[in-house]
Amino acid sequence: MRLKKWALLMLAFVLVLSMAACSPSKGNVTNAGQQPNTENKAGENGGTNVAGANAVTDELTPEPGAQLIVWDGKDGLPFLAEIAKKFSEEYNIPVEVQEQGAPEQMQKMKTDGPAGLAADVLVLPHDNLSEAVAGGFVLPNDYFEEETKVEFQETAVQAVTKDGILYGYPRNMETYALFYNKELVQESDLASWDDIIAFSRGFNDIDKKQYGFMMQLNNFYFAYPFFSGYHGYVFGSNNTDPNDIGLNNEGSVEAMKYFQSMREILPMEAADATTDVKTALFQEGKLAINLDGVWNIGNFSSLPFEAGMVPLPKFPNGEVPNTFAGVKAYYVSAYSKYPNAAKLFARYVTTQEALLQNFEMTGFIPARKGMENEPAIKDNPMVSGAIQQFEHSVAMPSIFEMQQVWAPMANALELIWKGEDPQRTLDSAVSSIREGIETLHK
Repeated sequence: MRLKKWALLMLAFVLVLSMAACSPSKGNVTNAGQQPNTENKAGENGGTNVAGANAVTDELTPEPGAQLIVWDGKDGLPFLAEIAKKFSEEYNIPVEVQEQGAPEQMQKMKTDGPAGLAADVLVLPHDNLSEAVAGGFVLPNDYFEEETKVEFQETAVQAVTKDGILYGYPRNMETYALFYNKELVQESDLASWDDIIAFSRGFNDIDKKQYGFMMQLNNFYFAYPFFSGYHGYVFGSNNTDPNDIGLNNEGSVEAMKYFQSMREILPMEAADATTDVKTALFQEGKLAINLDGVWNIGNFSSLPFEAGMVPLPKFPNGEVPNTFAGVKAYYVSAYSKYPNAAKLFARYVTTQEALLQNFEMTGFIPARKGMENEPAIKDNPMVSGAIQQFEHSVAMPSIFEMQQVWAPMANALELIWKGEDPQRTLDSAVSSIREGIETLHK
């Protein structure tokens, strides 16, 4: 009897070993549901070296004869041309970089994708993700999912995730904060919004078109911090539930009352506070504090005076507001004949060394954690200020219904700035948003 039991145990052991030996290697799996094996991959340095990229990704085997096409807008081409050469030399995979802006990419995916003519790797802003997923244009970031979640800013990861599935390989983040003229204003004058108002009262000279503070007044993208600072919100459930709109709740109304009070220091029509107007005033030294996007860091780095950048300050209620963040990322095309090679490339161009090179060539602020300690970034005070603002930012809603928000809110902001009742105006705007959403779903 003991011999029989021993024989059965040995048979079971052999079967277990046989099944383990026959299990598929992760390197050849491209299914979205496959859980990645993170052992012996990123290591302690998180795969931060381009030259050592194959140490991170040697389990993912490119398809035989792989060759890639990558699309990006004009501003991203210089870096991609350089990094594509390195990738091709290391992996013997030809890479062709083509200029295509994001709107053109989305259009061409509808026609060139099924025809087999589309790019293997796309570069898109995160608010295109819903359309890309609905159209079946992009594959999940499955193989490098765990590394991406650990190594990149949470806001960036959330931005390139749809319905719980990670799709993008984050490249850079964009948001806005306060540029200021260091010859005109002290950083201590930017400690709170009340401080900004107090400074502007003493600095303004309207007849000479000299202003303490200016922002785009009728653009909800830039006005969102007033809402977030008073617990207003766009959509519920982390901006995924269009049935729950918080733009006319009690907090939003309080936010717009404070926003409305700032006309004292900016006595002009909302439509007149354009990007061109305030940029010119800032460059001429007639505007001390300019709420604007991080994409202007390069433009404001070579002025006759030294400019700084700091995060948005707290409101009178003590709350520090969140700004909207935009995230651009690489995506692997669902039509690619070489998905493994494309995933390998998307990972390669988002290592720490690659993103640092990209920053130095283009000024794109990396979405990767820990890069604020890189000398090229650390020594640029405006970039450091932008990175601090990223810590108080949320990904701009990317669901389809967000497109119904912009126009009604722009109109509401103009009316409130003119002095209309905030509650009544916001109620009307939300009603228009709901009608637009209902029409969208018909």
